[in-house]
Amino acid sequence: MFVSKHIFAFMRFNRILLLLTIIATIFSCRRDENFIEDSSAQLRFSSDSVSFDTVFTTIGSVTKDIRIFNPHKQPIKISSIRLNGGTNSNFRINIDGLSGNTFQNIEIPAKDSLFGFIEVTVNPNNTLNPFVIEDFIEFVTNGNRQRITLTAWGQNAIYYTPTSFNRGLPDFTCLTGPCSDAVPPVDITWTDSLPIVVYGFIAIDTLDQLTIEAGTKIHFHNSGGMWVYRGGTLKVEGTKEKPVIFRGDRLEPGFEDLPGQWNRIWINEGAVNEINYAIIQNAFVGIQAEALFLNGNPTQLGNLSLKNTIIKNCSGVGLLTAYFNVVAENTVISNCNEYNAVVQGRGNWRFDHCTFANYTGGSSRETQAVFIKNNYSVGSTIFVDTPNVAIRNSIVYGSAETEFNIEVINNGSANVSVLNSILKTDENTSDANKYISILKNPPNEIFNDVDGDDFELYDNSRARNLGNVTIGSSIPQDLNNKPRPSSDGLPDAGAYEFQ
Repeated sequence: MFVSKHIFAFMRFNRILLLLTIIATIFSCRRDENFIEDSSAQLRFSSDSVSFDTVFTTIGSVTKDIRIFNPHKQPIKISSIRLNGGTNSNFRINIDGLSGNTFQNIEIPAKDSLFGFIEVTVNPNNTLNPFVIEDFIEFVTNGNRQRITLTAWGQNAIYYTPTSFNRGLPDFTCLTGPCSDAVPPVDITWTDSLPIVVYGFIAIDTLDQLTIEAGTKIHFHNSGGMWVYRGGTLKVEGTKEKPVIFRGDRLEPGFEDLPGQWNRIWINEGAVNEINYAIIQNAFVGIQAEALFLNGNPTQLGNLSLKNTIIKNCSGVGLLTAYFNVVAENTVISNCNEYNAVVQGRGNWRFDHCTFANYTGGSSRETQAVFIKNNYSVGSTIFVDTPNVAIRNSIVYGSAETEFNIEVINNGSANVSVLNSILKTDENTSDANKYISILKNPPNEIFNDVDGDDFELYDNSRARNLGNVTIGSSIPQDLNNKPRPSSDGLPDAGAYEFQ
């Protein structure tokens, strides 16, 4: 009887233990089932990007915080939070009091949030740093991936970051900060004391003027660029020894000649803009000089003086221009993936001692070094006008079957004249009033080394002594500041005079 009582008690204890286990399991299952599992359920962040926009002058450390929200009526489990750069990143993160690079199974109750802290340490005097240091934090929830991007400045430089965000326009800032009609016109000078780094677009607003002194280096991040708005003025004052350089902000050797690293220099009408001794490289479009179509066909044309300048390695077009007056001298536009120069619509364009050389894509490229058209498209509207284009003492050549083309539609016209120049083209050049003393489709015996992007003339170049004396004398120095003409007495075609 005593044993039976103990057996009964033991069995009763086991039943209670089993019951408790079942209850715990049920509640545990209910708790798991309460987590939202919908793959479309997203977290919400106080910001989807964190920028450390302090210009560091010493080794510095800055901390910023974010909040990570669960906006749902059920708890949510974040299966993974990770800093993409890991231990190699300049950034460090702390999630809800825990430091590290990777976190797993982080829970947020319904309608609740947790804090994240981000810290960055940068030595701005380390010239091996990129100008812009980037990373991101990735959140994975129910297979759904979300990011918070991280940005910091890596070197001592003058940084411009966007202050205006408008749909249909690139993010931009003006020369003194936010753009506003209440801000009076400014006259700003950039010097070579520090590199200029532009994140987004830098806008030169109406009646503003930006002067860029010799030797200044301007670096554009990713899709950034420069916008000279209607009535704004840009003056680039480089020299042969100290040109002004426009390029991307990636300084590694692999990016030296990589096209498309930044967007463009966009110049509208209303002022006289001057670019002298500049190197514009690796953009999508080098210079886009066009009237801004706001109220139909523009009544005012823009003006650009482009001298002693190199535009190269653009992924789109080197010089894209419409409804503008452009005078270009001693300018080389080379190796753009589509066109070196596109001239459209109404305006006056003069190219004296210019070299348009395109060896990108080989003979399979179907676009030309120079393309002239009497029309310009704005959305679905096509404007037809008459361009006036003069190409004198210049070279238009490359690897494609034809490098010079004129498009005329709607029975319109284009006033094009070519004087003492080399043309590679299948255009009809029999009109002696338009094509004067030209050399058409010569063998590829012109430049020093096209594979090495050296577009100076070699000693037996077909461009030697081809130029018009009067035009050559009006531009007495070539792109290398060498005398034109040289000792042989006759000017050469192109931007370089053989010495």
